[in-house]
Amino acid sequence: MLSLIVPDWPAPSNVFAYTSTRQGGESTGVYAGCNVGLHVGDNASHVLANRAGLPESDRLVWLNQVHGNTVVVLDATSLALETGATEADASLSRTPDVACAIMTADCVPVLLTNKAGTEVAAVHAGWQGLDSQIIAETVKRLHACSQDLLAWIGPAISQACYEVPDSLASRFAQYDGVIKPAGVDGKSLLDLAGIAAKQLAACGVEHVVNSGLCTYRDETRFFSHRRATHQHHQTTGRMVSVIGMRAIEPS
Repeated sequence: MLSLIVPDWPAPSNVFAYTSTRQGGESTGVYAGCNVGLHVGDNASHVLANRAGLPESDRLVWLNQVHGNTVVVLDATSLALETGATEADASLSRTPDVACAIMTADCVPVLLTNKAGTEVAAVHAGWQGLDSQIIAETVKRLHACSQDLLAWIGPAISQACYEVPDSLASRFAQYDGVIKPAGVDGKSLLDLAGIAAKQLAACGVEHVVNSGLCTYRDETRFFSHRRATHQHHQTTGRMVSVIGMRAIEPS
């Protein structure tokens, strides 16, 4: 049975959201558990079985994520596209027919909904996406004013575990507290989730919940690209963060 993390946030009752974990599923080896990434070298039949076991699996639209800042608006025709045919790192939906899905394994998943539950979005925000303002691009594409949005920051690599070159960290020097010394010359510790929270605030999103979950430290529940690298593995699996809407029954 698959184990899911459900956001603890005041989303509208018709909005469903979750992040998968690696617990459960059919994948083996370095992908052991519920790997949902078809692009990482896992047995495709295992991945498809894992995906099929996800809630609302028949409504999920899977993107070809490229660490950019392209946002795609999904509609009922999106389900007819080949899996991963759409190159983007964020998606939004205004229909119960389709749900947004983004994969991560250290990068920051950000889920968004308006308070009325009439539009939702999911954002894949690694350092490149954060640097190119993918969160702001997504907020701009939503119809709701930013003060009417709710955001959830899902499991991602924590600052203490994310050592990067000073040159990379300096790209985010305008955000207080997101850069700390690593104790190694030329290296810093970067807070990706903290950057996401500050960018949401800069967009005017006032209601932000940060899960505070670290993909690197929690090997039982999460895949981590950086942890796999440190363990001398060439690849690892992916989790998925999902958000969608159920149809509101007329009263």
